[in-house]
Amino acid sequence: MSFRLRVFLLVMLVAVTAIGATAWLTLSLASKRVSDAVAASKRDTAVITRTLGDFAHDRGTWQGVDGRVRELSDEYRVRIRMATINGNVIVDSDHLAQRAARPTLGTANLVDPRPKLKIPERVFPADPANEKVVFERARFARNWVQEALRDYRYTVHLTTCVWNGYKQVLPLIEGENGVATANAVSRDFIDCDKQAAVRADEGVASDAAGLETCPITDERFRACLEGEFSDRVAQVGPEPLQLFLGGIDSEPADLLGTPLIIAAGAVTLLALVGTALIARQVSRPIRSLTAASRRLTDGDFDARVTVGGNDELGQLSYSFNRMAEAIQHAEEDQRRLVASVAHELRTPLSNLRGYLEALQDGVVRPSPELFGSLYEEVLLQRRILDDLQDLALAEAGSLAYRREPTDLAELVAMSARAHLAVAEEAGVALTAYANNSLPVLVDQDRIRQVLGNLITNGVRYTPAGGTLTLYAYASAGQAVVEVTDTGRGIAEGDLPHVFKRFWRADAARDRASGGSGLGLTIARQITVDHQGQLRVSSRLGVGTTFTLALPLNA
Repeated sequence: MSFRLRVFLLVMLVAVTAIGATAWLTLSLASKRVSDAVAASKRDTAVITRTLGDFAHDRGTWQGVDGRVRELSDEYRVRIRMATINGNVIVDSDHLAQRAARPTLGTANLVDPRPKLKIPERVFPADPANEKVVFERARFARNWVQEALRDYRYTVHLTTCVWNGYKQVLPLIEGENGVATANAVSRDFIDCDKQAAVRADEGVASDAAGLETCPITDERFRACLEGEFSDRVAQVGPEPLQLFLGGIDSEPADLLGTPLIIAAGAVTLLALVGTALIARQVSRPIRSLTAASRRLTDGDFDARVTVGGNDELGQLSYSFNRMAEAIQHAEEDQRRLVASVAHELRTPLSNLRGYLEALQDGVVRPSPELFGSLYEEVLLQRRILDDLQDLALAEAGSLAYRREPTDLAELVAMSARAHLAVAEEAGVALTAYANNSLPVLVDQDRIRQVLGNLITNGVRYTPAGGTLTLYAYASAGQAVVEVTDTGRGIAEGDLPHVFKRFWRADAARDRASGGSGLGLTIARQITVDHQGQLRVSSRLGVGTTFTLALPLNA
């Protein structure tokens, strides 16, 4: 059975099943009116309730809440109505949107911006039998509640004045008694501060008289204090409001009057035609993908398919093209690598061969200097082969690491000392700054290899009289080392190629004077294997900075 036929039968099965289910549901629900109920999720409800409560709490008033209701309604796409306990509507997002208010849905949530009194257990007497202690603790408890009431009156009058007069919100800090107060008041609001202090003191006497009515010998003394607090807070602060979310559409859905059998037949006919078209559309790109994959398997890396849309098949075609491009680039990279290695080895090997033939023919006389030069050439060849081996192991994930707790600051200082003589010989001032300990979990030898490569490059490309500076510091959970030189810099267009194999900042340098061209590639791979980053920034004529970042070992 062909794929096209399987798709056809599958879609037809789904279509017929859907038609039958739709017919059954239509018959079952024909006598019912359909209402479109839109309700906020529990999470959104909690966020909206908390946000509106914070609005009144931070301003001491509900004035201006219309704007916040409009913002929340637009953000969460839900109708919001706020009303008093008695049912008087304060704000309705339907009214704000210039449409008739719909009936509310579900039960209301209470938005209460008033504080909840907190009385620590230490305030109450631990030994009720000790009358002196009982009276002393009772006095302390009344003073505690009285101070909380004064704090709340002050905060409400202050925040209301600042909001009404300046349209600004003061930062509040909740105290031990549960009442939020302003930590510091700006000179810009000194008038509000004075007014709030006066208004706060006006109710002190009344508070004291009310709290005195709570009998200290009664076991409900605490409940009485909390009740007095709630009653007096209700006289000052913004009142609690009912919050309704969602609504019921007033217009019911219209029901179709077309006979069900005729409708089912028409839909089935459309399903047959549509299924045939779908099967054809689906099978065409799949056949194209199959043909392209066979070409790719046969070595045709230029094989591509046409991307026809943004659906799943279009995305599959796009992914296939990206995969083919990646394979093609990998093949090209491999060819370039082989060509680069051949190029790097051809010239020195030709030189060695020429000298050996000259020695064999007696054209050149053997001498310690000649053999020393040839030996140095062989060492250079061994170096590039070692670098290639390290790079291959690192990129394959097979490079062995002996990670151990290490102070990166000390490692930076050691690396700087090790290269100091070379830097002085080149006329470059090498300094390292690492005052604080930077604990990391790394392979010391490999990280020293990275630092050594960065320092060597800095010395090599910095003219005499220049500087090379190492900064080691901690930042955002990472140990960071910046290696900054005052060399001629790297062109902006060359920066993306810095970490590529066999790339050199100066194309005129050969591998003897400019390195193997693999050091930075290996350094970056070692850094990545340590879950770190190696970045570069540079300006022509100013200098270059390499930044090594490794995770701190807490």
